[in-house]
Amino acid sequence: MPINNLFGGLINKTAYALDLRNERQGLIQSNVANLETPGYNVQEFPFSRVLERMTTSRGQLDRTHPKHIALDPVDVGKSLEFTEEARPVDLDEEMVKLAENQLMYQVGTQIIAKKLSGLKWAIDEGGK
Repeated sequence: MPINNLFGGLINKTAYALDLRNERQGLIQSNVANLETPGYNVQEFPFSRVLERMTTSRGQLDRTHPKHIALDPVDVGKSLEFTEEARPVDLDEEMVKLAENQLMYQVGTQIIAKKLSGLKWAIDEGGK
């Protein structure tokens, strides 16, 4: 049984969420780095909508031939939902977004770690 199917797809979906969190982290850092750039507008993509599209396969491209290259779902999600808001960067707001994003990334990694430690425990106890 593939590991992706072991926990009902939870590991796969959490991995998608971690990829999105990583991309969002870079975008927030870019916003902060351009804080004093004249004419720069805040850039963002709505995490929940992009994750929903990725996990429900809405907006995905079908491969019509086995030799076609598969697109990365994170890149597809970003291209569908990336937005630029017509307002300057607010440092306080970006720092709150940064802290929230870091916390949610840690939660995702802990979910995967707990699932895998439960699997390890089952394997170790099964050998006794």
